[in-house]
Amino acid sequence: MGKHFGNLGKMYGEHRFALAPNEQKAYKGFFDQAFVKVFKTYVVDQWYYYIPQTIGAYLLYDWAIKTNHAAGRKNPADFANDQ
Repeated sequence: MGKHFGNLGKMYGEHRFALAPNEQKAYKGFFDQAFVKVFKTYVVDQWYYYIPQTIGAYLLYDWAIKTNHAAGRKNPADFANDQ
C-alpha cells in the first residue's frame, strides 16, 4: 500500500539523548549546588520569617516550664504548725 509504520514521516529538529542508569551520577552536584542553594535560600535570605517566631516560642516555652515548676511546689508556711 505504501510506507511501513516506521517510515511514515520524518521529524526534523528532534534529538534524543539518553544515558544508561549505571552511567548516571545520582548525587552529582548535591553538596556544592543543591544543598548550598537551599541553605542560602531558606536560612540566609529568609531568616526574618523563622527567627522571631522561634525566639517567641522559646520564651513562651521557658515561661510555661517555670510557671509549672512554681505551681507544683508546696508553700512551707502552710505546714509550719504541723506536728
